[in-house]
Amino acid sequence: YGPRGRPDMAPFKFIDRVFRGVALQQYGDGSSERDYTYVDDIANGVVRTLDRPRGYQIYNLGNGAPVRLSNFISMVGHATGRKPIIEYLPEQPGDVPRTCADISKASRMLGYVPAVPFKEGLERTAAWYSTFHLSGASDEVDREEEHRKIFEWAEVSSGRVMEPAAEAMPIADCR
Repeated sequence: YGPRGRPDMAPFKFIDRVFRGVALQQYGDGSSERDYTYVDDIANGVVRTLDRPRGYQIYNLGNGAPVRLSNFISMVGHATGRKPIIEYLPEQPGDVPRTCADISKASRMLGYVPAVPFKEGLERTAAWYSTFHLSGASDEVDREEEHRKIFEWAEVSSGRVMEPAAEAMPIADCR
């Protein structure tokens, strides 16, 4: 998750709905837990695989720190500065109570350690959303201007100077 994240995934969807005043759908009692990984941490892990060639290996790049759904919703409210409207629904059949990435191999072999706590990542994502969606900048502004604004925002929020990539590549979601 993170800026320019998939709109069908919970972090983007929840932030979008809270900003627009639309109800979030909470299935179950809010005790389910999911492991969310900020895009910068995934990018760091991928670069580490390239910098430390070890032949054919499979690494689980995740966060390793699941977040309870009720806490997630509360953090979205904090990140957006708005009170979430929650529609309580029964648990979905077949939904697992908890997911958690085992990052021990990536940590051991690559020195991979996720650096962005979930709350901070949500705050960064909400700040990006308010800049590029609430202002109407997402489709009305030409792409070059949008990319310039994104890199300006990223530099300010991260404190690093960033160079634009030639073209963004989508990341597959395997969940």
